[in-house]
Amino acid sequence: MVYTLVPLGNPGSHYAQTRHNAARIVCELLRDQLSSLENVELFVPTTYMNESGRAVAEYFRYHEGRELIVMYDDKDLPLGKMRISHDRGDGGHNGVKSVIESLGTREFTRIRIGIAPENVDGKDIKPPHGEEVQRYVMGKFSEDEVTKLRELAPKVVGAIQMITDKGFGKAMEVYNV
Repeated sequence: MVYTLVPLGNPGSHYAQTRHNAARIVCELLRDQLSSLENVELFVPTTYMNESGRAVAEYFRYHEGRELIVMYDDKDLPLGKMRISHDRGDGGHNGVKSVIESLGTREFTRIRIGIAPENVDGKDIKPPHGEEVQRYVMGKFSEDEVTKLRELAPKVVGAIQMITDKGFGKAMEVYNV
């Protein structure tokens, strides 16, 4: 079975280091490890986040029979954490909503990359809501935040390997802790 990993984000240097591009940043950090996975192909859409579904649907017109793994930012998950899920809704994420609508199914695996800020004490997260969301997700990562993504990257590649070898259920059991 071949798996296609699709990190959602926005194209162009203006968006490259934004929180909304967390999945693409993690993929870039993992480029060598991902290329060594025999049954994983990386597909990075050149469309904007909210139009990702069009690119994914077009890709799958020519690559039928592959399993889809979509990786994206999650403003409600703490920075440096990840969660794996399968066959779920869009969770309010417009990129995922676009993929679901364009493919006509929600039966694919997701890897959510946390981008929620931490309070000064480092314990509680306070996800942005309302009008703050767009400003926050389009904001650029600090060096400390990128360090947390670097620390998360080996877990992400481990999760992808487990998804491809043992299935999303086992990966959820091991990595959603």
